[in-house]
Amino acid sequence: MADLLTPDFIWFDGAVRPWSDARVHVWTEVVQRAASVFEGLRGYWNAAESRHYFVRVNDHVDRLADSAKVVRIPRIMAREEITTALGELVARLDYREDIYARPTLYLERGRYTVGGTASDAGFFLPVFPAPREKSIAEGVSCQVSSWLRSDDTAAPPRIKAAANYYNLRMARLESSTHGYDEAILLNRAGHVAETAGASVFVVRRGQVATPHTSESILESITRRCAIELLSENGTTIVERAVDRTELYVADEVFLTGTLCEITPVVSVDGIRTGSGKPGPVTEALQTAYYSACQAGRADTRGWLTPGPVLP
Repeated sequence: MADLLTPDFIWFDGAVRPWSDARVHVWTEVVQRAASVFEGLRGYWNAAESRHYFVRVNDHVDRLADSAKVVRIPRIMAREEITTALGELVARLDYREDIYARPTLYLERGRYTVGGTASDAGFFLPVFPAPREKSIAEGVSCQVSSWLRSDDTAAPPRIKAAANYYNLRMARLESSTHGYDEAILLNRAGHVAETAGASVFVVRRGQVATPHTSESILESITRRCAIELLSENGTTIVERAVDRTELYVADEVFLTGTLCEITPVVSVDGIRTGSGKPGPVTEALQTAYYSACQAGRADTRGWLTPGPVLP
């Protein structure tokens, strides 16, 4: 993804504040031990209504609460408060384009994050412009990483904790060094897990497969959107263990995630995927996904939450 531009304002510990005022001390649990959990969600700009529509906000906030529960960070804001904070910040920033929001709950005090109370936790929420990536049309090249995805007995991928992303960072560093766009990690069983920031789907002979949530992956919300849309289109989808070699012989491979949306994979380990171009299943899913996310008040799925009307 392109570098995110620094906005003028951020929602930080109770109010919209200037970006430069959002600070924590170097000797905090979030700095020393990556004691934070976060979410990433998109807002799609609707010019006709002069507002953004946010995709599955409640699901994202609920997953943030689940992540906080697992890593013992006190939940200090209710779902409605986070949604309100998002609206306040979006109105202040006045972005009239697609945006990306990252609500984050962190711990300041509590040795090894044990025994923290609500007064020891903090919350911040930045929002950035997020234009569509060229790779969504062109596709990406992937490398199967030598680094394995952490599992539920070590650093559970099910939750969206900042500490989990060091594992993914190592994989992405490796793949970028070798000239690839993205890394695909395997789990300890040798099955496909996920990329450094997205879920993986393979298409072969008209059937779509994706790793089950027990295969060391994040319980991705965009993944659930893709499964729902594919099912509506009559496509057969199986959630199961996916072998590495299936990536090589697949007719199509695509990734799903908040930032990458629906991104085609055109090669894996230098082996061309299908024709080497985005395939028909991927392109049809892209069309359906954007139609759903950009429906505005015509949303019939219950995915969208309207943001404030910008004057």
